[in-house]
Amino acid sequence: MSFRDGKMGDFTVRKAEEADTPAVTAILKSAADWLAEKGIAQWSYLRSGGEDEEIRQDILCGTTYIVEYGETAVATFNFSPKQNSWDVEMWGDRQDAAYYIHRLAVAWEWHHRQIGRKLLEWLDENLEGETRLIRLDCVADNPALNAFYQQAGYEFIGYAGEGEDKFSLYEKMCGQTR
Repeated sequence: MSFRDGKMGDFTVRKAEEADTPAVTAILKSAADWLAEKGIAQWSYLRSGGEDEEIRQDILCGTTYIVEYGETAVATFNFSPKQNSWDVEMWGDRQDAAYYIHRLAVAWEWHHRQIGRKLLEWLDENLEGETRLIRLDCVADNPALNAFYQQAGYEFIGYAGEGEDKFSLYEKMCGQTR
């Protein structure tokens, strides 16, 4: 684990295991359903199972984390110090030291409890090692999500792509106030 402590208040953050695949997939699909209800097409491919195998592979590779309250999975995210093909497409082939966040999602039943905000704060406070830079991207046409990352202290770097495939790029140097 790349973190000092696996406790986030009353929650536990740990690497997902293969047995967690159904819980992680369910959280991501419920987030995709919620977005669709809001008229946001983000993650629509998750709703049809289009990335189920990729989700499982990310778990097996050790880049997927799960947030639990007791034994209940309440959130998930991917966190890796290595660029995947998507990161290279968004950011270019970077040789600098940074972590990349993907698929940050909170289970529908746990919405409006500030878990996403608390998780980003927890990452900021608990990241170990010399690499302190975190990067992420999100769809550009979701103003609430873009505002969420900016309020969490992530700096808008620019856009990648265009039209319906336009993404906002954000980064944050952890442990520093911006």
